[in-house]
This record gives sequence, C-alpha cells and structure tokens, in this order.
Amino acid sequence: MARRRTSGAETEGAFSFRRFGIGLAAAALPVAAVWLALTPTYNRFLVGAGENVVHLLESPDVTGLLPSLDDRNYAYITRSDFPPARRRVTSFRVTDLHFNLVLLGTLFLAVPGVPWRRRLENLGWGLLAAVFFHLLLVLFRVEFVYATQLGAWSHDHYGPFARNFWGLGKHLLDLPLKLAFPFVMWAAFYLRRLGVGVIPTS
Repeated sequence: MARRRTSGAETEGAFSFRRFGIGLAAAALPVAAVWLALTPTYNRFLVGAGENVVHLLESPDVTGLLPSLDDRNYAYITRSDFPPARRRVTSFRVTDLHFNLVLLGTLFLAVPGVPWRRRLENLGWGLLAAVFFHLLLVLFRVEFVYATQLGAWSHDHYGPFARNFWGLGKHLLDLPLKLAFPFVMWAAFYLRRLGVGVIPTS
C-alpha cells in the first residue's frame, strides 16, 4: 500500500505554481504603491548613508552626495577639493538603484502555503540585505564616475586595474546583478519548497 512521505516544509502547504502566479498578480500593484510612497524617504536615506560608505575609502573625506532640489529622484555627486565651478561632478537617479524592491516584495509576499507572519519575517530579512546591496550600488556608482568619467583626472588618480574594477563592477551591478538580486534572495528562502511533494513508496 502506498504511503505518503512529506517533509517539514510541506506541513505549511505544498508549493503550487498556479497559486504562486495568482499571488504575484495580486501582490504586484500593492507592493509598487508602497514602494512609490516610501521612495522619497528611502532616497534620502541612501544618499546620506551612501556618502558615509564612500567616505570609508577616502582620506580626507571630500565626496558629498546631495539630493536634488528639482527632482527628488536624483542626487548630485560633489567634491570639495575641486574648483567651485567643478565641484558638482554629476548627477545620478537614486530611484534606479532600488526599483528591484518591487520585484523582491512581490516575490516574497506571493509564496503560497506560507503563513503571513513567516512571509513578512522573511521579507524583512530580504529587505535588510537589499539595503546593504543598494549602498554597494551607491559606492560603485560614485567610484565609477571618479575612475572612468573625469578624463585626465581619472587617469591621474586611478590605475588601469582600478578603472577596470570600478567600471566592470558598476556595469555588472547596475543591471544583471540588480535584477537577479530579488530572485537570489527568494531562492535562498523558498527554493527548497519547489521540491516538496508526495512521494509514493511501496
């Protein structure tokens, strides 16, 4: 007579791709709305904390990150050791660094068969990891500008290895790894559930 063998994860409910798809559709808009509402606050946090991270590699601390007064989605990179006319080096779109939070939140909240408390706890850990990832993005964005975008100044202050390191790192982080990050975090918490099922034995 066939017996059912289940893992501990199945006691919370077996994974269902159909229910997962429905959960993704249901969670996407609310998560996007929360992200949009919190974006101004998170932008200010990333600008302030990102400046402190950049200062870890500087001596003296000459880099400043200033939120744009014209568009809350942008920030300026400044250097206090440059002449006044050149101190505002460039700007970058802060929102572009963390739009992957929409995908992260949607994936974590859509998992079927997991109690809401567990989903929210796991999402909290995922968001914490995302903060560190986004600060790394800020660091690489600033160093990429310094190492590759300032012409003779970049060549005078960064060697070939440093220019390649910051340039390649910025491009890898900016799209492939930024988009992969939510899936990697989701897999770390939930991939094992995909293999849960009923295994007939004799």
